Amino acid sequence: MANANTEIDLGELHAGIESAIRAQFPALKLVEFYREEEERKPPTVDQMPACLLELSEMEPTPDVDPGTEQLAVNARFEARLVIGFRTPRAKLEIRKLAAALAVFLRLKRWPHPTIAGKTIPTGPAEVTSIVPDNFNPELDRYEVWRVEWLQPLHLGTSIWKDEGVTPQTPLYSFKPDIGAGNTDQYLNAAPDAAASGGGA
Repeated sequence: MANANTEIDLGELHAGIESAIRAQFPALKLVEFYREEEERKPPTVDQMPACLLELSEMEPTPDVDPGTEQLAVNARFEARLVIGFRTPRAKLEIRKLAAALAVFLRLKRWPHPTIAGKTIPTGPAEVTSIVPDNFNPELDRYEVWRVEWLQPLHLGTSIWKDEGVTPQTPLYSFKPDIGAGNTDQYLNAAPDAAASGGGA
């Protein structure tokens, strides 16, 4: 994250992740963070295949100093992929889906949910786990795999912004004819001006 402007809105990050996964995997009928408590039962048949998302941890990384007075963390995300056991070749299909999601997540940065062409300033995603998951031990009618990834984030407000003045025309002069009182001594350093002997 070389850009000093690394401020993020966690709500926008969540929305960007949801929208990107929906776009990449249109067969998923449900892609959602943090289902309400009463909805934590397995998805209904018409909601599968499903991808249930969660930000489970934000681990500070004290050895990383972004130089912006922000807190650097590794955010741990989890995606639970759920299909019904009646899905043809369900055990194979859930593994294929988990593998495809993991490949999609590799080094992923997320699109801004409302600004076209803008990417949310995070570090690249690092997939850390692709494993079966006991979604609900009492229910054996579902095939569930969990894909986890880490996403480096900087939390808080950056003291640096992408602001400032970009010089329009580079100029040069020689000592002692330098400084505000010698502006008429400066020459245009642009290649085309130098070739023609043009000045400021």
